[in-house]
Formats: sequence, C-alpha cells, structure tokens
Amino acid sequence: MSQKEIKGNLARLLATENLVVEHRNVPTAQFDVERRVLTLPNWDKASNIVYDMLVGHEVGHALFTPNEDWTKKVKVPQSYVNVVEDVRIEKLMKRKYPGIRKSFAGGYAELNALDFFEVANEDVSEFALIDRINLHYKVGATALIPFTEEERVFVTRAENTETFDEVLTLADDIRNFVKASQEEKKQESNQSLDLDMNFDGQNNSDFDSDSESQQPSNSDASNEEIDEESDIDDPNFDLSDLGGSEGGDHWEGETQEKFDKKTESLSDTLNHRNINYVEIPKTVDLNKVIVDWKVVHDWIDKNAEEGIKDTVANPWDTRATYADVDNKYQEFRNENKKEVSYLVKEFECKKSADAYARTSTAKTGVLDTSKLHTYKHSEDLFKRISVIPDGKNHGMIFILDWSGSMQYEILATAKQLLNLTAFCKKVQIPFEVYAFTNEWQRALRVMSNEPDSGYGYYSSYTRTYEGLEKDTIYINEKEFHLLNFISSRSNPKDYERQCKNFFREAYAFTHRNTTYHYTTGLELSGTPLNEAIVMLNYIIPSFKRQNDLQRVNVCVLTDGESNGISYGAAYEYDEDEQTKSIRPRTVDYGNVALRDRKTGVVYPTMGYHEATVTFIQQVRDRFPEVNVLGFRILPGSRLSEFVARFGTYEKYEEVQKQWRKEKSAVVPEPKGYSALYAISSKDLENDNQFEVKEGAKKGDITRAFKKMLKNKSTNKKLLNSFVSHVA
Repeated sequence: MSQKEIKGNLARLLATENLVVEHRNVPTAQFDVERRVLTLPNWDKASNIVYDMLVGHEVGHALFTPNEDWTKKVKVPQSYVNVVEDVRIEKLMKRKYPGIRKSFAGGYAELNALDFFEVANEDVSEFALIDRINLHYKVGATALIPFTEEERVFVTRAENTETFDEVLTLADDIRNFVKASQEEKKQESNQSLDLDMNFDGQNNSDFDSDSESQQPSNSDASNEEIDEESDIDDPNFDLSDLGGSEGGDHWEGETQEKFDKKTESLSDTLNHRNINYVEIPKTVDLNKVIVDWKVVHDWIDKNAEEGIKDTVANPWDTRATYADVDNKYQEFRNENKKEVSYLVKEFECKKSADAYARTSTAKTGVLDTSKLHTYKHSEDLFKRISVIPDGKNHGMIFILDWSGSMQYEILATAKQLLNLTAFCKKVQIPFEVYAFTNEWQRALRVMSNEPDSGYGYYSSYTRTYEGLEKDTIYINEKEFHLLNFISSRSNPKDYERQCKNFFREAYAFTHRNTTYHYTTGLELSGTPLNEAIVMLNYIIPSFKRQNDLQRVNVCVLTDGESNGISYGAAYEYDEDEQTKSIRPRTVDYGNVALRDRKTGVVYPTMGYHEATVTFIQQVRDRFPEVNVLGFRILPGSRLSEFVARFGTYEKYEEVQKQWRKEKSAVVPEPKGYSALYAISSKDLENDNQFEVKEGAKKGDITRAFKKMLKNKSTNKKLLNSFVSHVA
C-alpha cells in the first residue's frame, strides 16, 4: 500500500464518516462539503509526521467547518476567519484524537524550521496581530510571540472558541480592535504633526496668512478619512492602506498565505498524472441486464421448432436434428450420477465434521445421579448438554465465460456446471448460472422485427450512451447481458429442460459438424467479464433476499482476460450549451482509481489488466460474507504469465510442480479472489471415473477418492473445491 493510500485511509478513519478522499495534482487541499469529497495534493516530499498533520488539519475542516456563506453575517477579511477557525478545528481534533497532538506539534515545528511561514530574520513584534496569533498557535508558545495586555485577551478567546459563530464574532472583534488601534495611532500622529506645524508657525511670519489658504486642504483630508472609514467595512478592503507603525504595514494576515504557498512545494506535480476517480453505478435495472431463464429457453425452443419446420419442408436439410446430441447428453447424465452422489456424500461428511468441530458442551445445573458415587474425588456431578451452533444458509452464483475463445472448452466447462447444479439441487442449495455476452441484442432485434445486421455487438445499433454518467462505470444495458441459463427457481421438469438446452448450445460450439445451428443471440461473443463482476453488487443482495441466505459463493469460470470496461468521462467543451460532453472512456492507462462510498475504500489506480482484480476485491469488501472462487482454463504456456498477474510469482515453482503432476494447480495468495485455480485446457476433458460400489464404507470411498486424484482427474478439481468451500 502506497503512502497516499495509507494517508487516505487515515483521513477516512479520522473523519469517522463516509468521506471520499482523492489525491490529485492540486496546489492545496480542498474539501467539497456538499459531495463530502476531501481532495489532497500528492505531498510526495512531506515526511510522515508532516503528512499526518496536513491530513489531520483538512479532516478538521471536513468535520467542524460548516458549509455556509459567513460573509452575510460579518464583514471581515478572509485571513482573520481562516486563522481563528484553524485554532478552533485543530483544538477540536486534538480533543477528539489525543494521539494527533504529536503530529500537529511535530509537523508545524518541522515546516517552521524550513521557514514555511517566512519569519526568519524578521521582527515578529512588528507583525500584524492576526499573524502573531497564527504563529502562536501553530509554531507554539515556546516561540515567545509578543502580545500586549489588550491583545492577550484575543489570544485567550481564540483558544476558547467552540462554535463557528464564535469564530466569526472573534474575527470581527479583532478587526475592530485593529481598526480602533490604527485610528488612535493616526490621531496621535496627526496631533504630533499639528504640534510640529504650530511650533514651526511661531517662527514663520507667513503662518497666519497661509493658514486660511491651507484650510480647504484640511477639509479634504477630513473627507478622505470619512471615505476610509466607510471602506474599511468592506471585507475585501486592505488594512495596509491605513498605514501606521503598529504591527507594520501588513494588516491583512500574511503568514498563513505564505505557509499555504510553501506547502505547494511538497508536491512534485510534474511526476504525477491526474487520477480519475470512478464509482460503480448507484442503481442498475436488473431486468434489463439479466435475461431470465424462461426467456432464454423459450427463445431456444422457438428457434429449435422453426428449424425442425424447415427440415420437414426440406428433407435434405438436417440442421435441426438433435438426436445425436441428446443421446450424448443422456450418456453424460447417466455416467455422472455416481459423481454427483459422491459430491453429496462428501458434502454431508464435511458439513458434519464442521458442525462437530464447532460443538461445545455446557453444564445444565442438574445433578447427574450416575456420578454421585464419585463425589469424594470429582466435582463434575452435573449433567452436560451439547450445543451445536446453527449452520448458515449458503447460495451459489456461477459466472460463465460465453466468449469466442471458449469455443473448444465450453462443452467441458458446461459439463462441470451441470454436475455442480445437480449437486446443488440434491442438497437444496439455491443457485443461479449466468453467462456473460454481448450478442443477446441480436435476439432482441429479431424479437422486435428489426433488421439483424449479423454483426452482433459490433453493430452500430448499440452505439448509444443511455445511462452514461460522469465518473461512473458504464454498464451498457443494450450491449451487455447475463444469460440466466440454469436456475434453482425451476421445477424438476423445467430444470431438465434448462440442462438439455444448455448442453445442446455448448455442444454446437465445440463440435462444428453438428446437424443443427446454435440459437441466434446465443453466439459466443466478446469477454465482458468486468461488467459481470460489477453486476454482482446488485445481484448478490437480490439473491440473498430472495433465498434468505447468510453466505454466497461466487464461481467465475473463464479462459482469459476481460474486455476493457468504460466509465463516463468529460470531453470537449460545448460553448453553446455551457456543458461538457460525457463519453465512454476505457479503463486502460493506469490513471483510474475505483472508490466505493458504501465501504469508504479507495482502490489503487488500475489499468486494463488490474481492473478485474480491483472489481473482485470491491465486491468482497462490500460483501464480507461472499467467497469469490476463480477457475481459469489455460494452456501450460500461459501458466507463468497467469501466476505473475494474479498470484505470487515468487511461488511459481510450487505452482509449476503441481501443474506438471496434476495438470491443474492452486494459485498461492491470489489477488482479489478468495481462491484461484488454474486448469489445463488440454486435459479438461480427460476424466478418470470415480468408481465406488453401492453401500461402500467410508474407507472405501476415501481410497477411491485418492485414486481418482492420483489419476489426474483434472475436471474434478472444480467440483471438490466447490464442496470444500460450501461445506
């Protein structure tokens, strides 16, 4: 974690609220009260204690400085209010967080030693009162800033301010004091001047004659004084215009302005690109993105019926003959009944073992008569009761890659999914299977009697930006969809229909010589994996609510990286409408950071490849009760790259050794995922059957299971991992 991330977390902790922290190339810190966004400069050159001081100061403003136009209440220079308010908010921060006192004291001392206030070789006693108050509270009492008895009253009042209204009152009182002091000195100066003039006049014979001619000039001067007095009520009026010796010529506070200017040097703006902070959409219409299983399979059945009609009309056309693939499906189901039964038994064993491990015993307070004879040497005479904690309701969400690169692995992957859904059905675990795609829009066009270009999501049909918002991840509801292929919400008959249609579609892609065509709109497409993960933010709460679940396991099955995901970015300025055009911009240059207002987490900048890990981590942070399991299908030649990107490359030799032996491997310390598995695309279809006799004992089951693993049963890696996590 970088220093910026650490200090961003510090700011959120100090604020104790849903505060958004941004690091940008800005000269000074800023706080947007309305949006609750704290913008911090990239203080690269600041030490830790200085960084903490600066962060603590800005959080103090975020917590305690109200968002109001105070100029309507008092007419006083901005610098006066800033100084007094700084005293107040830093006092309140020290009171709220005593540990930050050291940061404030040490941070200001360090910057003062670097002359950030520009007071070196200066006579502090000649400084304006407001500047001396500023130095007193920031540099420290040890600096021995001089004050008169009248001025010490204001120093004490500054320390005692509790509300912002008190700050305004004090700032106004200081201004009035300075004004009165200056006017008094002007009067003394004028009187001294008059005395000098009178003294000179006694020795000047022309004095009497000239005095009358000088009188209009004095009248003008008086008028000027009146004007000055009226001008001083203006908050933008420069008090230095009053002149005088008390406090020098700098009546407007200058030390804080110089300090703020110097802090700009702590940021190396040349070495930083501005970061674009983006968020996931506040809401998404699930009905527009998710294609429910009934719609999917009604559409598949309709296309199949039309194909059969064509075959009847044209006997030479055999595209809609499903006999062969349906026979393959039935063989698969029959062969895997034992495997599913094993999964169920393994699940029950693991669940029982877990329950036993969590079992505790407690005394009931009732005497156990069978133990009374042991009273002389044992005090354990009471009956005990076993307490078994209640298990948690689990649910399962499967995210399937329905992209073109999955063509040769889609059937083997589909088989694994069918086994898992059969297992879930038997043990009554709610589940949903979603396949992400960009092609369903073709089906929508056909359903709406619109012309089908045949180009899928590359068609200009989708090039609209409905729902696009600035600094928000873009989910194009026309271009992106999740096909709900299989659902536990179905009855046994519909479930069998789902499985058969799912098998048919997958078989058609893997075996191009099939006698039927895959369904329009269900073609393999791009890889909108990131959009699918973002959608989990809305799917998980709905899924949990519908099924009354405590825990959810998400399985992501894919063979590659996601397509680029976009966010709303401001582009060219429209002078006529005085607005900026919002267009999609791909997350690909490493200058985009994701933030989640619900959790308060701001994630490191992400580029094209880091986005998937970031989105998965965001889901897990928002939903701690969710496990995200990743299963990556890949050739051995890409194993090294995969481990480097998603795991700990220092442990690659360990992964490689396991891969050579089993053609699959567990990725140590995965990024984002709760658990991550690499599965050989070459050996995914290889299947050594798990053979066990009916009524077999536990030992026999164990030996058979070990034999299965020893024989490189790669595809069962997914199944067994799933059972372990769910149990």
